[in-house]
Amino acid sequence: MEVTRDIKKDDNNLLIKIVVIGDVNVGKTNIIRRIIGEDFKEMEATIGVEFMYLNIKNIDNDDPNKTLSIQIWDTSGAERYRAITTSHIRGADGAYLVYDVTSEMSFKNLNFWYESIKNSADNDIVIYLIGNKSDLIYEEGRMVNKQEAINFVRTNNIQGYAECSAKTNENILETFRLFYTSIYKKNKTKLLEKTRKRMEKMQAQINQKNKETFCC
Repeated sequence: MEVTRDIKKDDNNLLIKIVVIGDVNVGKTNIIRRIIGEDFKEMEATIGVEFMYLNIKNIDNDDPNKTLSIQIWDTSGAERYRAITTSHIRGADGAYLVYDVTSEMSFKNLNFWYESIKNSADNDIVIYLIGNKSDLIYEEGRMVNKQEAINFVRTNNIQGYAECSAKTNENILETFRLFYTSIYKKNKTKLLEKTRKRMEKMQAQINQKNKETFCC
């Protein structure tokens, strides 16, 4: 996997957008750090939103030239940024809904985040529920029973569920691979048109920015 701020621009490349959502301090940023091959780091809460691209090859055995550019949005769970966070859900192909297995409150607040996804995203969005900080279960104690999480997944028709640890890197890459593969398989026929529209929108934004830069 190749991490970049740029998109691979060719006819064989598909652009997908995912958002990582959940309460403050559930470990969203460190999950992303692990996905892109960086080390775990004690961090302050994310301010607003940040994003990057992850280019993935060999996504389709029937079409070996096909690649994915995954735009990963790291969102803030702070209440003052919620309007910004929910606005970036729009148009997403996938959502990582994250809670902390040692925090009952972060699990209870999943209802708010789930509703934010359903109210802002298209019906074909793929949602995975991620219970982070599994490494702390034996130190701090599990506050969210696995069955509770499974019930949440079944009740809300969520497509995937896993517990992981960004600190130890346990089950991070395996789950993410299943996640983006699920998005590709579910929306394969739509992604080409979605990519075209996204690229046109991005090019228009670039043109507008260049116009503002060189005017006068």
